[in-house]
Parts: sequence; C-alpha cells; structure tokens
Amino acid sequence: MKTQHLRQEKSCLNCGHPVPDRYCGHCGQENVETQESFGHLVSHFFQDITHYDSKFLLTLKFLFFYPGLLTKEYLAGKRMTYVNPVRLYVFTSFVFFLMMGLTGRHDNPYERTMEVEQRRKLDSMYQVSQRLFKSVEEGKVPAKDTFKVRTQAEILRIMGDESIRNSAHLYDSVQQSLPPHLREPWWERNMQSRVLEMRDRYGGNMDNVLEDKLVHHYPKLMFLLLPFFALLLKWFFPRKGWLYTSHAIFSIHFHTFIFQFGILCILLNLLIHNDALYAWMILPVYLYFVFALRNAYQVRLSTAFWKSLGIVTAYALGTALVGLAFIVLMFAIS
Repeated sequence: MKTQHLRQEKSCLNCGHPVPDRYCGHCGQENVETQESFGHLVSHFFQDITHYDSKFLLTLKFLFFYPGLLTKEYLAGKRMTYVNPVRLYVFTSFVFFLMMGLTGRHDNPYERTMEVEQRRKLDSMYQVSQRLFKSVEEGKVPAKDTFKVRTQAEILRIMGDESIRNSAHLYDSVQQSLPPHLREPWWERNMQSRVLEMRDRYGGNMDNVLEDKLVHHYPKLMFLLLPFFALLLKWFFPRKGWLYTSHAIFSIHFHTFIFQFGILCILLNLLIHNDALYAWMILPVYLYFVFALRNAYQVRLSTAFWKSLGIVTAYALGTALVGLAFIVLMFAIS
C-alpha cells in the first residue's frame, strides 16, 4: 500500500505554522496531501487500531504486573508509550459499571414489596404498640406517664403498620403534638420522616431502592474519593519534588487497577457463581497497594506496609462518611 504523499508547501493546513518535516511542531498534524485514496484510509485505520492496541496492552502489562511502575514512568515523562491515565480510568470505570449493571439483579427495585423478615420486624413493632395501648386502657401505667406511653404506642403503630400510606405525615403530626421535651431529637425526627416517606412510596423494598440509587451514583462518588485518596498520599508521603498532581496520578492508576481487577472478578463469577469471590478480592488488591507504594515512592516494604494501613483506614472512614452523606441526601430528596 502506498505511503501518503507529503505536501510541497511547508505550512500547516490546520494552524498555519511552518512545517520543516512531516509533522507540524505546533499542533502535530501530518503535512500530507488532503486527497486520500480509499487504500490510505484503510491503512490509517489499521495503523491507529494497532498503535492503540499496543499502547493499551503495554499499559495493562505494567499496571498489573509492575505495581507503581506505571506511575513512575508517567512522572518521568514517558507518556506517549502508555494510555493517558485519565482516559484509561474513564474507560475502565465505564466498562466496570456497565458489567455490574448487566450481571446484577434484574428485578425491579422500585416495585412495592415486603420481604418476610421485614414484615416480621414491622409486626413486632405493631404488637408492642398494641400491648402499650392495652396497658394504658387497663390502668397499668401511672397517670403521669399515660400521655407519654400512649404517644410511644401511637408512633410504634404508625411505624409498624405497613398498610398506612401516609405514615410520614402521621408521624410528623404526632411529634408536633408533643411538648418540646418529649419530642425526639430533630435529626432523628427528620431521618425517621424520610424513612417513612420512602416506605409509603416503596413499601419494604426501600432498602433495594437505596442500593440501586447508590450503585447508580457510585461513579460520581468515586470522582469525589479520587482526590481525597491523593490527598492522603500527600499527607503520608510528603516527598520532596512530588506535587499533589503526582499523587493524583498514583491514585488514578491504583483505582484503575481496582476496576480492572473487579472486571476480572465479575467475569470469573459468571463461571463459578460465588459472590464470596468479591470479598476475597480485597486481599490481592491490598497486597498490590503495598507493593505499588514501595515501588512508586521508593520506600522500604515495611514502611509501605505501615503507611498503607493508615491510608486504608483513613480512606475507609472517608468513604463511609461520603456514603452516609449520600444516603442522607437520598433520604432528603426522595
């Protein structure tokens, strides 16, 4: 197949800058004739595909088998040889969450249902409320506590009767009827109202609804956690010459590995059908993290191990706080 001819004019058609050789030093466009044959188009197509494939495979090789080395290569300026970290992360996370969606549960989480265990708990609350009402009616409760016990019974009845479709409104009305010193704390009232609103809408299936919302928005949460993870790295490794962005590159590479390892686990789980596999993946991911820290930051293995424990602990706490904030937000807007 013929090589595309260079233009005789030494000015870039894209940006107008002088082009002393084949490629423009300003924008990188190739200074070739604009009239391409079909053969040239096919040639460029295969060249681009094989070039990207070779970069992608080389990137995966370094990412999987040489923990931390890909970050060192990138920071050393060797960037054309490998796939850009951000592009690799976006592509990998997209594939991971797509596979999670395709292989996850296929029932409708928003369908109003009630599982046996959930109904048992509600029935238990309802029965307690009836016993309290009966105690008041039979005079077994001191007169000074009658109002308080009756109110507690009414709240338990509302919370335990799943057939009530305006339980959140009834709960708020009962709380407002109480003197201030008998009301539940404001944060507890607000949270309980949101729970009852979701139960009014989804029944006992609200746990599945929250899980579905969390999975749906988890990629957004990860974008919040990525810079937090990089900040932890900067705190634990205040290495001279490493900017925050350098730690961010390590964070991106490490999270990309987690997603790609997760993809392998999803594929493997399709064969063995054992969800316990996802729990076991924590161990190899943690060992990978320790060796990646040792190689990228050039520290002893013992140093990498102890600092990794601190980073993982702080990251777990941060993740829990972000997840809790997300759940509270979902309660608030659902």
